[in-house]
Amino acid sequence: MAVPKKKLLDTSWNTATFLLTKQPEDYVDGHRVKIVIVGSGYTGVAVGIAILFKRLASELVFIDANEDLAKAEAEDISHAATFLGNPKIIGTKDYSLARDATVCVITVGDKSTNEQDDNTLLEQNLNIFKEVIPNVCKYAPNSVLLVVTSPVNILSFAAMKLSGFPPHRVVGLGTFLDSCRFQYFIAQKLGISAKAVQASIICENGPTSVPIWSAVTVMGIKLKDINKNIGTKTDPEAWSELHSKVIDSDSDLIARKGYRCWGIGVCAAEVVDAIVRNTCICITVSTYLKGCRHGLDKDVYMSLPCIVGRDGVQTFLRYPYTPEEQEQTEASCRTIYETQKTILQTLE
Repeated sequence: MAVPKKKLLDTSWNTATFLLTKQPEDYVDGHRVKIVIVGSGYTGVAVGIAILFKRLASELVFIDANEDLAKAEAEDISHAATFLGNPKIIGTKDYSLARDATVCVITVGDKSTNEQDDNTLLEQNLNIFKEVIPNVCKYAPNSVLLVVTSPVNILSFAAMKLSGFPPHRVVGLGTFLDSCRFQYFIAQKLGISAKAVQASIICENGPTSVPIWSAVTVMGIKLKDINKNIGTKTDPEAWSELHSKVIDSDSDLIARKGYRCWGIGVCAAEVVDAIVRNTCICITVSTYLKGCRHGLDKDVYMSLPCIVGRDGVQTFLRYPYTPEEQEQTEASCRTIYETQKTILQTLE
């Protein structure tokens, strides 16, 4: 009786080759959207989570000088990637992994305490930008830069100069979150949904920001038509206190919980969404004004209602501000330029 010959073991065999008829390396790499976040602290992670929950990225890269932290955050999120559209999530300090990114979000150096002096914060973050921005732009020359780091107007201007990008492709988060907070506080006072409220804060973040009370509406109804003194010192309902709450929000949250990040994360993801999907939404982001038309003949970055799409800021809206709002806008613009002047020589 003939003994059957023993079949030789196929040395190229493994579980993956047996299970899959075609291997991952053989797939055609179709359209992928890579988003890069520089900085993997609280703010960077919040931005990343918000982007992933909106399923905007097929690849998300955290870049941080602290590579162990970046890798740990990437791995932590990756464990639940199956519920986020199964994106590729990477943590690294290698800027070459920014190659071909659609959007690069700059969160590194964001304000973390109330004790930080504004001038010290600017100097510290400008030095970080001088290293970060050229490195990112070297590998992602066609990306849109979204600057989140404070002070956002000055650093957006610096990022534009350091990158060599056209100004429309360098966007600052600006007063977008301030406007959202403004809507929220107005809605709270009225006892309605914030979605029904349209309200904007423009110019600079902080005490010199300008609330546009003349444009505050609820489903198209101007509140100024109901209360002509709204937002002024003579307003019997003291609506102006809501602007003060917006101004104090950051320091209040930092004092109470040690940091703030989630509002910023959601707003930054909305800007990324506008760029990736070309939604052309109108939001108050920081944009470049050449020979500023708001009372100061200087080039600055400041927040205005802008249309944001595939190439960044596509245009901004002209609004007939009241004389008081125009005066406040000019003062805020002047404040921005006075700070900007202190860094101009270092950007030459």
